[in-house]
Amino acid sequence: MAQPLLRLVQVLMKQVMSTILTVTDLTTASYKLVGFAALVAGAPDGEVILVSTYGGGGGRRTQPPSDRPSGGGWKRHVEARLRREGQLLERQRQWCADQGVLCRAELYEDGLWPEFVVQSAERCRADLIMVGVPLLTETTEIPPGEIRILTQDAPCPVSLVRLPQRTPFSTGTFAVTAGA
Repeated sequence: MAQPLLRLVQVLMKQVMSTILTVTDLTTASYKLVGFAALVAGAPDGEVILVSTYGGGGGRRTQPPSDRPSGGGWKRHVEARLRREGQLLERQRQWCADQGVLCRAELYEDGLWPEFVVQSAERCRADLIMVGVPLLTETTEIPPGEIRILTQDAPCPVSLVRLPQRTPFSTGTFAVTAGA
C-alpha cells in the first residue's frame, strides 16, 4: 500500500514542482532531507539546490580572537574550515546528482541564513524550500524567529522536515537511498 501511495505522490509532485531548494547543515541527518528533496523534485526534469551557511552559526558572525585581530593563524583556520565545508557540500551535491536529479550547491558566509535562502530561492525560482528541523530535544534547534523570517519572506512555500538525530559527518562511507 505504501509504494503505490508514494508513487502517486511522486507523480503529483512532478506535475506541480520541479525546483526544490534544500537547506543543509552537512550532517549525516541532512542526507535524508536531500534524498527526500531529490524524490520530490523528480528525475530527470527536477532540480535540487543545496544551500549551506559556512560555519553553521546562524546569525552569529565568526570573528577572530580580540587579542589577535589580524593574526595569520586565524586566517588559515578560517580558510581550512571553509575548504572542509565546501568539500562536504560538494560531496552532498554529488550524492544528490547520483540519485539522477540535477543538483547545484551554494555555500554562503556565516550570517543570518534565512536571508541567504530567500535570495537563492528568488534567483533560482524555487517551487519549494525544504528546511530540516532537528528533534526538539537537541540543543541545536533552529530559533523560531529565524523560521518566521524565512516563511514571511520566502517567494514560495516552505516545508519543515523533521530530521533524525544529528551526527557530525565522518570520513567513512555513508549511504542512504532516496526512498529510505
